[in-house]
Amino acid sequence: MILIMRMVRIEIKTVFKICLLIALNALTSCIERPEDSKKPLLQFTIAMPEPANHLFHVVLDCKGLTEDTIDFKMPEWMPGYYQIMEYSREVKNFSARNMKGEVIYVIEANKNTWRIILGKTTSFSISYDVYSDKKFVANNFLDTTHGYIVPAATFMYINEHLDIPVKVKIVPYKKWDNIATGLERVVGKVNEFSAPDFDILYDCPILLGNLEELTPFKINGIVHRFIAYNPGSFDRIGNRIKFTLNASYFAFIL
Repeated sequence: MILIMRMVRIEIKTVFKICLLIALNALTSCIERPEDSKKPLLQFTIAMPEPANHLFHVVLDCKGLTEDTIDFKMPEWMPGYYQIMEYSREVKNFSARNMKGEVIYVIEANKNTWRIILGKTTSFSISYDVYSDKKFVANNFLDTTHGYIVPAATFMYINEHLDIPVKVKIVPYKKWDNIATGLERVVGKVNEFSAPDFDILYDCPILLGNLEELTPFKINGIVHRFIAYNPGSFDRIGNRIKFTLNASYFAFIL
């Protein structure tokens, strides 16, 4: 049984700073910043046409990058599970091409870094497969029943550019009906999601399959939803979950 929910990390010592940042953001969010329009465009597409092979196929389309050499890196750990996982070991068949379909030279710089030499090319794509056969909260999993995507184990980032906005298009297996994630949906697009940066992307696991939503409930006026694959008899009314979250909420404000 798998539950999906967005991971949030809060340290009590930084509450005042968080409140201050929220206030500043409210004052500045409506101001257009010219540098935002100059940011590169990154679009992931992830597909799983043959889930029995345990392979997610990932394509990253890149536009507007000005460096002549770029390092793509696979994280070594995920938020909320602070153990070295060496996700790069599951990467297969990495390649890069320009918009004409011509091959771009790739150097495997180290165990989790792929370096491409672009020259004057500013629009290109990379592609790779991610082997996913482990049923564990910090690992990807894929078979004919469902898929579970750990973003940090799936989506490479550009070295020193974790602040770039990113979009993710998901092409689910043809027999599946549902996608559950904390990522924001792109308005007017089917199965497309966005994140303002890679920190948010890596905080939002993705669950795919024929899923079931448990009974939603409110805490402090906020609706909590739980979506699961094969939940069985797990707390369908949500009493235990609600009690735990209520206790955590009041412990935090105290």
